[in-house]
Amino acid sequence: MLQTSPTLLARTPAATPRATVDTLPFVGTTTWVKAAMHCRFNIAPLFKAAGLDTQGPAPQIRTEALVGLMRDCVAAAAPTMHFPLVVGELFAFDRLPELDTFVATSPTLRHALPALDWVRLLVPTLHLRIEESGAQAALIVEVSLPTDDEQLKGCFVECVFATINRIARLALGDAAQAEGIYLRHDPGAAHAACERQFKVPVFTGQPRNALIFPTRMLDMPLPGAMPGLHEQAQSAIAQQLPASAQDSLVHTIEQALMTTPALLGQGIERMAERFKLHPRTLQRRLRDEGQVFADIQSRCRLQLAVNALKAESTDIETLSERLGFADRHSFTRAFKRWTGLTPSEFRQREHGGAR
Repeated sequence: MLQTSPTLLARTPAATPRATVDTLPFVGTTTWVKAAMHCRFNIAPLFKAAGLDTQGPAPQIRTEALVGLMRDCVAAAAPTMHFPLVVGELFAFDRLPELDTFVATSPTLRHALPALDWVRLLVPTLHLRIEESGAQAALIVEVSLPTDDEQLKGCFVECVFATINRIARLALGDAAQAEGIYLRHDPGAAHAACERQFKVPVFTGQPRNALIFPTRMLDMPLPGAMPGLHEQAQSAIAQQLPASAQDSLVHTIEQALMTTPALLGQGIERMAERFKLHPRTLQRRLRDEGQVFADIQSRCRLQLAVNALKAESTDIETLSERLGFADRHSFTRAFKRWTGLTPSEFRQREHGGAR
């Protein structure tokens, strides 16, 4: 098996949260229609059987019906094609086209990571996150649906991985080199199709659903980078997300700071400008959530510092500047206050005393 960092896979998987909604938006309606056409079957009767009204501006579907719809589409496409892979290859958000723009104009994949949280807000049955461990990183996918059929639930995981695979391929071209796909379920007859599409080994019966890739891919410059358009898309998305997005303001700010460290040294005024808010409004909303900007800033600085210091080649002077500190001494004082160690002592401990 692929040599994968044990911190990415060899751990007790977190309990997958149960779906807390009976009905959710049916995103990507056009994608499902196109996928059915590609697979040579008429999806209209299946939509009707699932109780999906595609005439309205924002189609809704019951979670149980969504599971049944996937099962029927997989059966209709088989054995010639595997429906989840086709959906993933064609997927686009009908209701939030700015999401595609945000990702396409990102300077790096790391800058595009907030999109993972926005997907969760739009599709509450999905939870996606990135975990890093040295030279390897993983996209972890958890699905919460009212079914005990792991293979059927896994079809939604395959959709996600196929979508991410397409985005990475478009953004990075030949540099988009994933290392392996790990699945909790067994795709059965579709296993070979998964390996052909992802062009990497697919391992089943794993503790978590994970796409493993080199960490360096997160920070590779993307040819489509357009910072101005990127920020415009982010602002447009912030205005269109469901009201529940307000509950994740702290997490959204954390993602912005983690993916764009230059914001760390620019204060709450720059962050408020990024979200098209008055600084006092941002302060009030954070206070309502029991948070203050300085604490969020410190948490992100600590996490970024720890991640960087685990790499032996990290230059502390450069890291201090990247994290928005006035100088190395300011960074050292803050890091020791957070951890009880200086950055140099922390790095030596991490690397067994190596300097």
